Amino acid sequence: MPRPDVPLKPAPPSPTPARGQAHGANRVLQAAAIVIVALLVWRLADVLLLAFGAVLIGVLLHALATPLTRSLRLPRSLALSLAVGGLTAVVGGAVWLFGQQAAVQAVTLGELVPRAWQALETQLATSPFGAYILDDLQRLRHADGLVVQTASRLVQGSLSAAAATVIMSFCGLYLAFHPATYLRGVLHLVPPRGRERAAQVLSACGEALNRWLLGALASMLLVGVTVGLGLWWAGVPSPLALAVLAGLAQFVPVVGPWAATIPGLIVAAAQGPQTFAWTAAIYLGASQFEANVATPLLLRQMVELPMGLTLFAVLAMGVLLGPLGVVFATPLAVVAYVLVRHLYVEDLLGDPLTPPAAQAGDAA
Repeated sequence: MPRPDVPLKPAPPSPTPARGQAHGANRVLQAAAIVIVALLVWRLADVLLLAFGAVLIGVLLHALATPLTRSLRLPRSLALSLAVGGLTAVVGGAVWLFGQQAAVQAVTLGELVPRAWQALETQLATSPFGAYILDDLQRLRHADGLVVQTASRLVQGSLSAAAATVIMSFCGLYLAFHPATYLRGVLHLVPPRGRERAAQVLSACGEALNRWLLGALASMLLVGVTVGLGLWWAGVPSPLALAVLAGLAQFVPVVGPWAATIPGLIVAAAQGPQTFAWTAAIYLGASQFEANVATPLLLRQMVELPMGLTLFAVLAMGVLLGPLGVVFATPLAVVAYVLVRHLYVEDLLGDPLTPPAAQAGDAA
């Protein structure tokens, strides 16, 4: 029996059928919205990847302008203008000094690779072991036609690639000069109670991309110069074109360097076994120096992605999004790595993260 002086709590009202139907309709609409957004993301994957490329350009310009604002105490807009002008001058000077020679050597390389493969195929066919290798390389038996087809596709897609690069560059400029506008727009998509944390996570993603991008550019420059000088010393034809190819391929780890090595080895094999041996040693030495000496020093202050995770990211992005996904696989993996660490490990699991600098100090 309840006490007479204690009032009884009224029973909660039972949900009406109309309220239950409205709740069910909201669930259906939410599920439909999620499906529609997923389909749009899938259909617009290339556009979203280009937008991500614009973000990378904006991050690069910010990284170049930050030392100017800190050391010279310049306004941010003036520092960004100087960074854009300096980067344009460097790229334009490199094109003016080496562009014509690199273009001529690229055309020559496109003609040398099929002929060099035919000569190598003839030499391999004269020995039992070489014939066995040729039998296993069925996909490369008509490598001359494959190279010609690939080259023609690259030429056909060069205009669209140039247009995409121009669009990404201008969008990157807008992002670099007005980051707050776009950041506010992204944060408005987050519920108010989570906007402060979302801003912290986005800042962490930008910092990680900043460090990774500077390290990647330094690695590309180092490998390109090392390979170019080595191939020029070894007497390999078109060393500048091969050096540019090797440097650009460093942007896609693991897969890119191996793919850039194949044309150089094929061309060197046509010059004789000694040139081939020196070329293989140059590529191997450059990759080992970059992986074991340069990269650990350049990326000492950042959390480096595990190589296995990087390789799986490249493969997954290639399967899901095609060649453009392979190009942006590593920076996308960097962003995903930061998101998982902050939103899942730290927020959901409650495990505090160790700062990158402390991790680097512990490793040292």
